[in-house]
Amino acid sequence: MHPILKSIESELNLCSEKQKYQFSLLCISEIFGNLEDADVIEAFHTFKRLMGDFETTSPGELRSLADSLRSFAQSHQGSKSIDGTRHAAVSATYALSKAVAGDAVEAAAYAAYSSIYGYGGYAVNDPDSFTEVHQRQLELLAKIKPERKKVSLEKSQTL
Repeated sequence: MHPILKSIESELNLCSEKQKYQFSLLCISEIFGNLEDADVIEAFHTFKRLMGDFETTSPGELRSLADSLRSFAQSHQGSKSIDGTRHAAVSATYALSKAVAGDAVEAAAYAAYSSIYGYGGYAVNDPDSFTEVHQRQLELLAKIKPERKKVSLEKSQTL
């Protein structure tokens, strides 16, 4: 696990469930353009709507949406091309699936993969490629938890 993703995980352990979902939604919003399938794009909008009314969203609604997304992610064709753009779509779909399932760390990890695959498939083999994406994710998390912003950012810069 990338050191900054470990910092994100530590911070998420201090978050409420709502904050974890908010963070996941922000991560997915950053890679929204990598989603290809119309049903997955619609699922993103459903997730966004559910998060907008989180207090009244039932766990069953999220579970049902997560089940659908897991199915979409597992059946995504991906690509054999070297540029990785279809892999970016697969990773984005998995990221959304993990986000809706409540796994914010995995959602962030898959979102980072999607972002990096968007640059080119070669980049996923270089751990340094993920630094900028995970740092941006850590900053997104700090926006949700403003009282911890300074501590979070300082901690990641010492890694």
